[in-house]
Amino acid sequence: MTDQVGDTAQDAEQWWQAYQLAENDQARELRERAEAGDEHARRQLASWLSDRAKTEEAIEVIRPLADDGDEVAERFLARWLADGDRVDELRGRADAGSYPALYGLAEWLADHEHIGELRALLADHRELLAGWLARGAYPMRVVRLAAELGDDAAWRRLQAWLSRLRERAAAGDENAREFLAENPDWRQFRPQRR
Repeated sequence: MTDQVGDTAQDAEQWWQAYQLAENDQARELRERAEAGDEHARRQLASWLSDRAKTEEAIEVIRPLADDGDEVAERFLARWLADGDRVDELRGRADAGSYPALYGLAEWLADHEHIGELRALLADHRELLAGWLARGAYPMRVVRLAAELGDDAAWRRLQAWLSRLRERAAAGDENAREFLAENPDWRQFRPQRR
């Protein structure tokens, strides 16, 4: 692992210079500084590239820092890998112990409703992904999965949602009726607390 960026005046000055170069679109100088070992310049260059939809290049620029265990770089890399649907690399990094990659993989699986793989991931990494589950910003199918795996907050959220859905269907809401008709496993689903 490389030395983490310190809190010295020189370090602060390096950060400021890299920030200013990125703000002023001076990618060539950022690249030169990054190649000379300036980690601030590397981060700023990667971010600058990503902001300009050059995600593949941003990934290549930030990867060495992530490989060296830089937590900020790991978060950037995981997000960009997920955004670019580079799930195999995300899986590999998660398997190697990268928490940002694990989180990014869970997010990707939920967004793409790969519920079977998400179930296995949650079962294997329940404690590490507890914060992700608690966030609750995912589709109801994921809420159901979390409830089935024993998450109390998800169970309560699912119960409330299903209750409202059934009430709406009974009151004549065509969308609610249609959903329940097309998804009979939801219509009869009564999650049990574990």
